[in-house]
Parts: sequence; C-alpha cells; structure tokens
Amino acid sequence: LEKFGDSFPRNEAEFIYQAALNYCVKKLNQGSRQFLEEYFNVSVILIEKEFLMADGELSPWHFRNIVGAALRLGKYEWTESFIQKYKKYLPESMRENAVSFNQALLYFYQKKYNEVIRLLQTVEYEDISYSLNSKSMLLQTYYDMDEIEPLYSMMDSFRTYLNRHKDFSSAKRKPYLNLIKFTKQLTKITPGDKKAIQAIKDEVEQVKDISSIVWLREKIAELE
Repeated sequence: LEKFGDSFPRNEAEFIYQAALNYCVKKLNQGSRQFLEEYFNVSVILIEKEFLMADGELSPWHFRNIVGAALRLGKYEWTESFIQKYKKYLPESMRENAVSFNQALLYFYQKKYNEVIRLLQTVEYEDISYSLNSKSMLLQTYYDMDEIEPLYSMMDSFRTYLNRHKDFSSAKRKPYLNLIKFTKQLTKITPGDKKAIQAIKDEVEQVKDISSIVWLREKIAELE
C-alpha cells in the first residue's frame, strides 16, 4: 500500500485501504494489540487522502476512533493537533459534543482530571453514546482522584440514569452496570489483600460484558 497505493483509481484505493483498516480492527478485537499502531497509521492515511470524508464532512465516529487509537499509543500532542485541525469538518449539529468529549478524553489520558470534570460536568450530551461514555469517564476520573464521595454519588446517578431509560436494551445497559458494580468493589479492597484481589480478578474474567474493561484491569493490578 505504501509503495503502490497511489497507483490505483481513487475508488479502488479507498476500498483497499478500508479493507486493511477492517483487518486491523478484526485483529484488535481478537486481542492482538500490536495492530493498534497499524490501525492508527492506516487511519491517518485515510483521513489525509480524505477517504473518510463524505460530502466534505468527517463522521464523529471516525473522529473518535482515531483519537482513541492515538491516545492508547500515547500520542498526546498529535491528538491535540488533530482535534484542532479536523474539528471544522465535523457535522455542525454534532461538532460541539464531539470536540468536548474527545478533548475530555485527551485530558483523561494526560491525567488532567480537573479539566475532565470541568468539561464533562457542563455538557449534557444528546447522543446516547456520548452520554454513556462521558458518565463512564467521570466515574473513572473520580476513582483515579480518590474522590470517594463524588464517586459514590456519580455511581448512584449513573445507575439511576441507566435504569430510568427503559429504551435501553439489557445488552446496552449491562456493561455499564457491571462497570459500576466492580468499581464499587474496588473501593472496598485494601491494597495488597491478595484474597480479595484474586476474587475480583476471577469474577471480572468470568463476566463478558464490562465497559472500560482495560481500565478496570489496570486498577485491579494497581491494588496488587
């Protein structure tokens, strides 16, 4: 692709690059983290060639996926530049939400927790996906700050939000309820308590649907 990608007609090149991207996604879903760098590199090519654009607009979901990959690779300065450069291509109706959420995500990875709270507490996301993920991020932020009272309040309000929305399917609700459940368990474990740590570790591995599973595993490891 690097050598001959520009030799193909545009529609064929787009198809081939997209196939490469889909392959990376498949490998990542199978647990092959080394394909994260490949996914990021192909995504950058796709956006630079405007293959991810439709009528001059960039999908908020492509935007978020690229930001997420970059942050997982520790490319914080690149992410900041990307957000500022490409935010103007987001659909106007979703631009504010997309920018605030992804900026908050960058702050979260940078451990600028007060900035995360400042951004997320002032925005009420209309899109369900943004709303769920922003509440998850706030929960994780309070835990990482060791702010137990706000954390418990956040967990209660998040649980109420999930149960109040009867239009949420059980499959959509369950991963977030499990995140709340296991985060609460974490707050009750004394660091170094091998029996309690092993118990939650075993339970987490038996449960399939948990939002932010990578973060949760990191927090369990920190208690060991």
